[in-house]
Amino acid sequence: MEILESRSEAAVVVHIAGSVNSANVSELAERLRLLISSGCRAMVVDLTRLDHMTSAGLRCLLRIDKQAQEAAGKLVLCGLHGLALELFEVGGFVEMFTIARSREEAVREAAAA
Repeated sequence: MEILESRSEAAVVVHIAGSVNSANVSELAERLRLLISSGCRAMVVDLTRLDHMTSAGLRCLLRIDKQAQEAAGKLVLCGLHGLALELFEVGGFVEMFTIARSREEAVREAAAA
């Protein structure tokens, strides 16, 4: 898994590439928690380059979404496609997250919170 970060005036975009699983999910969780604790209130997780995500990754995103809400922030996902999108749909996670069609839309939605 590779985690890249970019910032705009409106939001922080976290790009996840590769696979998220139980072996590396703690790295992702810590990175996202640090953003929230440092005052980031508008966060986008871009999954365009995600190859695979296990249930550990889904749990991580659910926890981070809750933490962002508790900190008066907003987490928006974008770039879901292929098997990752199917996993979100079959598992009923599409209704649990704010999911945007594009990175630009995600940034707007996150910043509006």
